[in-house]
Amino acid sequence: MNHLSRRDTLKLGGITIAALAIAPTCAPAETDALAKEFASGRTPRNAGLVLDIPLAAENANAVPVTLRLEDGVAKGRSCEEFLLIADRNPMPEACRFKFSPAMGMAHVTTRIRLAESQTVIALARMSDGEILAQRVAVTVTIGGCNG
Repeated sequence: MNHLSRRDTLKLGGITIAALAIAPTCAPAETDALAKEFASGRTPRNAGLVLDIPLAAENANAVPVTLRLEDGVAKGRSCEEFLLIADRNPMPEACRFKFSPAMGMAHVTTRIRLAESQTVIALARMSDGEILAQRVAVTVTIGGCNG
């Protein structure tokens, strides 16, 4: 049976803390590139999309999120896709949902994991090419990807 000395335990703890401190987080450029790719060169409109997420997440391992269109879908127009971006997560693309025009509505509820306090960005691509966007700053109080 191996026993670590107090000194070895402190060294191991220090190495672990240093590794977590320098662990890669998503660069803002990566988040911007993901959003630009989704928008295909169009400027998102900051209206029409509802991102329902708590402003303070007590359990960052399972943060409830609901995405829906503010006014539903107009005749002849549908939502093709939702993209949810957690800009400070190691992998910023939290989830992506694709819809068929036959569905009649675009409304999803899920749970995501957040690494730390950050801005969550929701984007919707409409069948006419319009991009809708919504941003919410979420404060993580406990847990997260690292703990």
